[in-house]
Amino acid sequence: MSKASKSFAGTLLAAAVVGSLTAAPVPAQAAPGTHLSTAAPVVVAGALHNPRAVRLQPDGSLLVAEAGSGPAVACTTPGTRCLGFTGSLYRVKGSRQGRVATGLPSELGVRPDGTTAVNGVIQAESAQGGTYRVVYGLNGVPAIRAALGPGGEPLGTLSIAGGRMLGDLTEHEARLDPDSVNGNNEVFSNPNSFARDGRDFLVTDSAANDLIRVHPDGTTTTEFVFPNNTLPAAPATARPLTPAGQVQAVPTGIVRGRDGAFYIADMGGMHEGLSRIWRFVPGHAPTVLATGLTDVSDLAVNPRDGNLIALSYGTRTGLPPADPGPGALTRIDIRTGALTPIDTGNRLHLPAGLAVSACGDIYVTNNALSTSGELLKFPAR
Repeated sequence: MSKASKSFAGTLLAAAVVGSLTAAPVPAQAAPGTHLSTAAPVVVAGALHNPRAVRLQPDGSLLVAEAGSGPAVACTTPGTRCLGFTGSLYRVKGSRQGRVATGLPSELGVRPDGTTAVNGVIQAESAQGGTYRVVYGLNGVPAIRAALGPGGEPLGTLSIAGGRMLGDLTEHEARLDPDSVNGNNEVFSNPNSFARDGRDFLVTDSAANDLIRVHPDGTTTTEFVFPNNTLPAAPATARPLTPAGQVQAVPTGIVRGRDGAFYIADMGGMHEGLSRIWRFVPGHAPTVLATGLTDVSDLAVNPRDGNLIALSYGTRTGLPPADPGPGALTRIDIRTGALTPIDTGNRLHLPAGLAVSACGDIYVTNNALSTSGELLKFPAR
């Protein structure tokens, strides 16, 4: 994935490998005309500031990560990156909702064409003592983070919101560059999602194309690197940062299944039909459970049957400035990898995060690249 493409993916999420991994794709196309249905979506919350992941908490509440809107003052010069503290965490519990943490770092980058991209809090969960555990995106390297100035230190890390750092994923990439074994000639980091594994945490880095283990003492190790994907046809333009005919994986959502395995999505370089869903049991080589989806940005387990639900940010090749098309929801059978589309009434536009309640209600953060984001609920039938 080119730096421009990574930047785009990085506003929301962004790149991958390994020679020793076992990758056995299982093509899994949905049966023609077969769709699962949900009730019409309900807007649970609006005016969210670049909402990313939404996660169900042990107390039944929903926690939305808001990347914010960057700095409080205008930042318009092409090629610049500006730091602000407009990131927040938004909590919904029953009829009560509102921000429970504010003032979190939010970085706004201005592209050469003048368009902007916001990065900041990507995923969060409640922790001990009323605190919150947060993974921050960065879309860069430690030098870029340092150049943002005081207060930008949490970007590219797993940390306690407003508190100590738990693991520095960006430093891990700068020190090791694990996906260089794929021939990806760029050092770049953009942490995206995390899940607990005992006392450790597993974190996907979308730009570094790896899964990183964060240990209790703050040290990090590479769990595995996602292999590049092969394009079905030669691209119109060469991408010098990636081997010819390949695209980087761009791993995104990670969730632990009821069977104890971790399931991880990749965006397939943001090319139509190239997303893969991986099944990973620590200590064993990962395998591909399902293929054929597009731009999968998040995964969730349906508590009612243990199967997966995948959220697609778009449904067609949408490298900027192209439109990635409407978002989508898909059920994935964890035994066979079979895909079944879920009817969303064409309501999803640039969605980012996904959660499923105990009764099967599906929650999605929508309009994720704006300050008019929303949390939608698709009630279970």
